[in-house]
Amino acid sequence: MRYAIFSALYPPHLGGVELFTQNLAHHLAARGDDVRVITSALSPEDVGTEIDEAGVEVVRLASHPLFGGRLPVMRASASVRAELEGLVEWGPERLLVNTRFYPLSLAGAALGTREGIPTVVLDHGSAYLTLDNPMFDVAIRRYEQAVTRHLRKGSTRFAGISAKSAAWLREFGIECDLVVPNAIDASAFRAEATDRGFHAELGLSKEAPLVAYAGRLTAAKGAEIVLEAARMLPSVTFAMAGSGDLEDGICAHAPKNLALLGRLSHGDLSALLSEATALALPSAAEGFATVLLEAGAWGVPVVATEVGGTDEVLADDGWGVILDRRTPLALADGVDRVLAWGEDERAARGEAMRAHVEASCSWGATVEALDRAFQ
Repeated sequence: MRYAIFSALYPPHLGGVELFTQNLAHHLAARGDDVRVITSALSPEDVGTEIDEAGVEVVRLASHPLFGGRLPVMRASASVRAELEGLVEWGPERLLVNTRFYPLSLAGAALGTREGIPTVVLDHGSAYLTLDNPMFDVAIRRYEQAVTRHLRKGSTRFAGISAKSAAWLREFGIECDLVVPNAIDASAFRAEATDRGFHAELGLSKEAPLVAYAGRLTAAKGAEIVLEAARMLPSVTFAMAGSGDLEDGICAHAPKNLALLGRLSHGDLSALLSEATALALPSAAEGFATVLLEAGAWGVPVVATEVGGTDEVLADDGWGVILDRRTPLALADGVDRVLAWGEDERAARGEAMRAHVEASCSWGATVEALDRAFQ
């Protein structure tokens, strides 16, 4: 098959949707499909086409990188029109649009409708977008509603990255039972781990509990909840990987048992999770958090709110703790529950969780689900 995948953001830009798109494209190419990814160039130097190491053609369209690149908007230029016309001439047989709300998503869905190309819009959310600014968030909510109404006018089919994401589409009047789930190559992720030792860096003994957090340091991701939970558990070290709007404030008020690691490479994140006692994920909403799968690849218990992906990864509630409240106290209590299992019991539960992720959250299963979505 010839697959065209529209994704507004793509590596080297880091994020869950970006990694999902890249991995999916590579696995489609590995089974013999021709794959072309259409994405945004976040700087003039990035505009153009490249063939990556997996044989995937990546087309980066000239764009305005609004909100620091979080909302790229295609330029209305002759070069952009020429690239889209070239895509039509290439003759894609299937068109996948990742996320609903980017202008590039609209362009991809419109192209599919106009040219009669079977098109699936894959939603990666389970709540409204947020910039953690009430004034902006009201405008963004209206924008998201308008974009989705526009998408529904075309001939596109909708799917969710998780069961929770598919259910969220009902907010927009879309009845959806198709799920194309996030996935991980668990053994490859473990093999990526660098030799960085975080217990040693933080001056901890090998037996000392270490709770990891990985994500943007924003209110929506629950960064402040982790900060306050760390205050409640002074005997437990919390390590926060990521950057964001709250970074300076957290740094200024962090207790001694909370370490800010900044943004980590994928290999360093794998190394951190290999040492972690638990992963804290107090997000307000997730489509299907990649870090859930990354923790599962190492068999690390997850203490998480009931966001997208928790049902898929924590299929057995003995593999983690799903919080019934999104508060620092609930997170601290959840970490305490994991610590109470003891080292041997955590290892046994972690091994069962790892086996589940390797068997049920593979890219092969995701590719099969994508085929079913188009059928």
